[in-house]
This record gives sequence, structure tokens and C-alpha cells, in this order.
Amino acid sequence: MTCLDIVHTTTYRYRHEVPLGPHRLMLRPRETRELRLLSHTLSITPPGAVTWAHDVAGNAIATAVFDGTTDRLVIESRASVELTAPDWPVFAIAGSAAQYPSYLSR
Repeated sequence: MTCLDIVHTTTYRYRHEVPLGPHRLMLRPRETRELRLLSHTLSITPPGAVTWAHDVAGNAIATAVFDGTTDRLVIESRASVELTAPDWPVFAIAGSAAQYPSYLSR
């Protein structure tokens, strides 16, 4: 089992103050059999109203709506995950196949 902390920060800077339209954010990891989401936080500057939904593929989608204008937008996503995937490769592989195709290893 491996635990990871993931931090993703996106910063937008504008020459002048601009109004921000709704932003669709796909930043939260999707849980699977081998990936367990322990925690997730989302911080946005300037603050906005955030709502959450799921798309047809099961992804968590946040929509941020802002009031006023700004010359900068910072979106930070922090997640802690637990990985239980087996080590690679997950199947038996012949030693000779590790360098296949052979012309790439020359």
C-alpha cells in the first residue's frame, strides 16, 4: 500500500480586471478498487460559490461561479490517496519480451 499527497495549483493572471464566468473543474481523483480517496480539499481565490455533481463516467465535477471582477484566479486542489495496485507488471512476462520490440533497444 502506498499513500500519496497530491497538490495541483493553477494560476491565471490577467492584465486588467475581468469578470469570471462559471468554471468547470475536474480535479478530484476518482476512486477505484485500487485507489482510495482519503481526503480532498479545493480552494479558490477569489472565493466563488462551488457546487458538485457527477458526470456519466463517475467523475466528480465542481462548478465555481464568481461575483465581481479580478486580475488573478488561483485554483488549488489537495488530495490524499491510498494506492493498493500490485507492482508492475501485473502478469507474468518473459525476460525476452521486456525489450520488445528489439529494434528499439539498439
